[in-house]
Amino acid sequence: MEILGEEAEETLWRKISEIYGFKNYNYKKIKPKNLIYITKPINGNLMLFSYNKDDEVSKLYIESGEKLKKAFERCFTNGIYILNWQHECYEVDSYKSFPIKDEDGAWNPNFLPEGDTVFFLSKDLLSGWIADFNNSSIILVGEKFIETIKDLDFKFLSFDR
Repeated sequence: MEILGEEAEETLWRKISEIYGFKNYNYKKIKPKNLIYITKPINGNLMLFSYNKDDEVSKLYIESGEKLKKAFERCFTNGIYILNWQHECYEVDSYKSFPIKDEDGAWNPNFLPEGDTVFFLSKDLLSGWIADFNNSSIILVGEKFIETIKDLDFKFLSFDR
């Protein structure tokens, strides 16, 4: 996992703006243009999902992170970009050193919309997972990726079966 340079970041954010309409954190409506996507609200309280009563990262959070990593490995064999507005952004070529975790064991940046909007996207930027902070939702982009996420059964996302 490698931190992107400023020039690479700027190029990617321009493309994100073109593809998703994202401008900055004040922008309330991320809408992928000409892509298959679904927006899923988070079921329940994010903090209760993320942390247990002892204020430790919850078992469900850890399991969900492992599922998401598995989805990335299945769908994006060439790696992903992690784009977090006004923070360090990353290029992931190998999933061996992914994800980076904080001292509590939570992903950094987080895959849940807990304070930031974070894009976890395929290298072509046309498929992936967007943690949409402004709307407390997850935006799933790309038919294969959506189906993979449905199959992995994330407890905090509801899908009609």
